[in-house]
Amino acid sequence: MGNLRNSHDIRNQVSLYFDNALGENESKELLQKVDTDPKCHKIFNKEKTFREFIKNNVTRPTVSTDFIESIKNKVRY
Repeated sequence: MGNLRNSHDIRNQVSLYFDNALGENESKELLQKVDTDPKCHKIFNKEKTFREFIKNNVTRPTVSTDFIESIKNKVRY
């Protein structure tokens, strides 16, 4: 796994993993690295915990149907 040499590279790969932007082989390689490298494991778990916190604690504002239609109409014309 030559592209995971430093913390910055690991963070980028972990972020791509959680964004479902890695290929199957890249995902497998990352997960193997997470299992064997304590530094990578820590970064992975920190990102996972952060994303779970955001998902469970940050609410998105509701948007009215009229507002959505207004945007669609502006895009169409």
